[in-house]
Amino acid sequence: MNRTLFFSRCYFILTTIAVLSVPFTSLLYFFITPLLLIFWIIEGDWKNKWMRLKESGIIIITCSLILFWFINVIGLFYSNDLVRGLMRTYDKLPFLVYPLVFFTLNKDYFTKEKLNHLFKGFLCATTIMLLICWGNALTQYFITGNTYRLYYIYFSHFFGHPSYCALIVCIALCINLYFLSKPIKNYRWVSIILLFLFVTSIYFLQSRSGILVLFFILITSLFYYLYTHKKNYGYGVAGIILVLLFAFALTQLFSGRIGSYIKATTHEQLQLEKVLGLRNNIWQISYKLAMENKMLGIGTGYHNESYLTDEEMQIIHKNTAFINAHNQFLQTFLEHGIFGLLILIFFISYSFYFAIKTKNYLLLMLLISICLNMVFESMLERSTGIFTFTLFFCIFITKNIFLQPFVKNEPHLA
Repeated sequence: MNRTLFFSRCYFILTTIAVLSVPFTSLLYFFITPLLLIFWIIEGDWKNKWMRLKESGIIIITCSLILFWFINVIGLFYSNDLVRGLMRTYDKLPFLVYPLVFFTLNKDYFTKEKLNHLFKGFLCATTIMLLICWGNALTQYFITGNTYRLYYIYFSHFFGHPSYCALIVCIALCINLYFLSKPIKNYRWVSIILLFLFVTSIYFLQSRSGILVLFFILITSLFYYLYTHKKNYGYGVAGIILVLLFAFALTQLFSGRIGSYIKATTHEQLQLEKVLGLRNNIWQISYKLAMENKMLGIGTGYHNESYLTDEEMQIIHKNTAFINAHNQFLQTFLEHGIFGLLILIFFISYSFYFAIKTKNYLLLMLLISICLNMVFESMLERSTGIFTFTLFFCIFITKNIFLQPFVKNEPHLA
């Protein structure tokens, strides 16, 4: 086995394990991330790597991701809990490693066919995860007779918080819609069945941000398809009506947590505090603290009681790894000040520009998904959110890069 073939297989095997593990657990990132970095360093070939990065036109995105990780390193110098800060900095290592690895790969390593196999593997893994969720939820429902066993944390019981599960299913939905728009023989009916499974499951996960993301994905994907295939936009109006009718039927037949929010919005005495719930208090506390430390933030690692009063700790628990602002923009402002917030805003804004400029449908859908989720959750602070976002962000960009011509004098597989 020659050197090029060896590294090709190593990268592909590790990436496959990462993609297949995402729906079930984020723990494998703890080993996959450093292994990718080690292979990348051992491989060397720095001149060709720099050429690939420079010719791909994604240096700005690469630097933004690395800088977002680096502000966590800077935050260690004024943290009051260095161990906790180091752990959180390690959690965010994918922001440094994945762009370096994926954006400088030899284009012979990942062919279009290999990437499609990765996508199909992820669809299979997500489907298995959801079938387990449905099996457990229905079993508990038939045993207890309680309908709440079908929803929210009971539905995602084995796989973590519903918001993060909904994000994963939304990504799978986008990939499925991508395949559905392609003339792939004998796949259309499978894709339609998966579409129904993913949409229904996102509703039963009962994550408000997940359902909001679902609505935007379906509508945006519909008009994107009509635009790229030069179809009449009347189909778009009909599609929106079908989506709304399906949503209405679900909320009427299976009310759950979302049904109670919908009923609340019909009352004349609607109050924002009742809709947002505890998040309203958390946002107020986090914003106040962020403004008190607006230049540098409070750092990467800290004891919550150092910044919160006893009354505030009744709302934001003392023993959590960080003060969870339940909003990524507010979270970054709180911990890394104005500079950190500007880096995050620039990265997101430029990524949207890049996705639209390069007509990268999957990247655009991922950005819509993560941004809407970041309004309600600190998505880039939890290992599941970090692992899922950075992995697919880099893979979706890499997919477009591999469609470009090979770099001159590039070593090829034997």
